[in-house]
Amino acid sequence: MSKLLRKVCMVVMGISILSLLGCSELNEKTAKIIEERLSEKYNESFEVKYIGERWGTKSNNTVTTYVKAIDSDIMFTAVMDTSENIVENYPEMRLMHKFASVFNHAIEDQGLDASSWVNIHPKQPIEVTKDMTIEDYLEKSKAEYIHVEIVMKHDESITAEKLKTIVQQSYDQFNGPSISATYWIFNDDEYLKVNEFLEKVANIDPSSLESYKYDRTVFVELTENGFVDSDEDINKRLEGGGL
Repeated sequence: MSKLLRKVCMVVMGISILSLLGCSELNEKTAKIIEERLSEKYNESFEVKYIGERWGTKSNNTVTTYVKAIDSDIMFTAVMDTSENIVENYPEMRLMHKFASVFNHAIEDQGLDASSWVNIHPKQPIEVTKDMTIEDYLEKSKAEYIHVEIVMKHDESITAEKLKTIVQQSYDQFNGPSISATYWIFNDDEYLKVNEFLEKVANIDPSSLESYKYDRTVFVELTENGFVDSDEDINKRLEGGGL
């Protein structure tokens, strides 16, 4: 589970940058520039793992790289233009990692096998810093809503009570925003296939999960007024009935 949590970036092929692009001097130079700039900025070690969209067309004068922070295994994107200006989202990915960790700890407490990807809907945009805490972010952003995609291995012990408890524990720790969770439940074999895919992604695009044979999806939402659906309704969805 923790292995999935640490993989954060867009979908890319799981092969090295050199095998993807060949031993191009330009590609090696680009990777080196980005790694050195990020190391200077954050005082950490980074490795460019993949290169995606590259400059060279009328509509594109940038190159997108997928970078791993060596110590934490957090993946993120760094985009460099032809003037070597770099825009990256490392602080944001570190923060999302912290939020997802809260859900993953709650999942572990229930004895289930799953991992989480979080989307937060802030009331006002703020600058995210590398070491920003969850509490600081929620206070400054006035976030009102958190949504989490949870990819879960099928288990006979999964119940509405457990799914609600995961959301409730996270809600209590965040102390404020409403939380909705979409549980994607897969059987053993398909779960392994999904894991191979998830090792190469960051923010989950639900449409990408729909290409896999999931048993069912279950939606659970908690607001300041309590859970939207009853245990009975959620259990019906777990059994394959309901909406």
